[in-house]
Amino acid sequence: MSTVQVPSREETLRAADGMILAVTRFEPPARVPPLAPVIVAGATAVPRGYYGRFARFLAGRGHPVTTFDYRGVGGSRPRTLRGFDARMQDWGRLDLEAVLARVAAEHPGTPPLLVGHSVGGQILPLAPSAGRLAAVLLVASQSGAARHWRGLDRLRLAAFWYAAVPLLTRLHGHLPGYAMGSAPLPAGIAREWARWGRHPDYILGYHPELRQRFRDLAMPLRLYSFPDDFYAPRAAAAELLSWYGGACREHRFVTPAQAGAAAIGHFGFFRDTFAPTLWAEAADWLEAQAVRSGAPPG
Repeated sequence: MSTVQVPSREETLRAADGMILAVTRFEPPARVPPLAPVIVAGATAVPRGYYGRFARFLAGRGHPVTTFDYRGVGGSRPRTLRGFDARMQDWGRLDLEAVLARVAAEHPGTPPLLVGHSVGGQILPLAPSAGRLAAVLLVASQSGAARHWRGLDRLRLAAFWYAAVPLLTRLHGHLPGYAMGSAPLPAGIAREWARWGRHPDYILGYHPELRQRFRDLAMPLRLYSFPDDFYAPRAAAAELLSWYGGACREHRFVTPAQAGAAAIGHFGFFRDTFAPTLWAEAADWLEAQAVRSGAPPG
């Protein structure tokens, strides 16, 4: 991993509906030539701090990087989740949109790049400013419809959508972190997520207008998925990729052995052990797309 010192600062950002979001900004060192800004849109219930090392890596190469917490998660979480009114679609329509608009305004003439983890690739078309991106790199993003899983894994996911989410949110007033192995989730967000998961077309089943919005996002796109990822099997990742438009779509299915590791899974890509392999490859790709987009540096 790079030894370049990367300064960061904590900020807040107000979404269009007034919700205050927690944001971390990573700035490239002055001696590093500036490159296009990067936004990291995280996975469900994963606080922005999880992406800090990856963000520092990109900033060390010259990218101003912004990470943020969706409403109800991490630093954007209220004191109590019970009664907190939010839906998963708000994460794209309001939260991601607020970050995209801010970063684009700060870097006029330099279209941003986006790294989306899991749900970050599902909600992107909900953000009106998504078309301003130069390129998109997705990690373990997928359709969450259970038909893309096989055998016992399909039963396990169906039990989560049909039983665990409805019962636990009714009992606790939110979805406890132990249900997912991550942070707790507001009930309204978890319930909408489960509704999507119970439909064979996932988010498109409830938001058919997104079919065209996905197709309209024709910028270069690369999606990484991994064979040891329960949450994003290859078929589910390929389904999501097929929704996006444009000819420059690539599915990088990487085995742990190819990355020099014993495991990767749903969250492993963002471990700094992959800095010399997956991170470097991903950064090279992002920078190549920014150059092709005609964006000037910095």
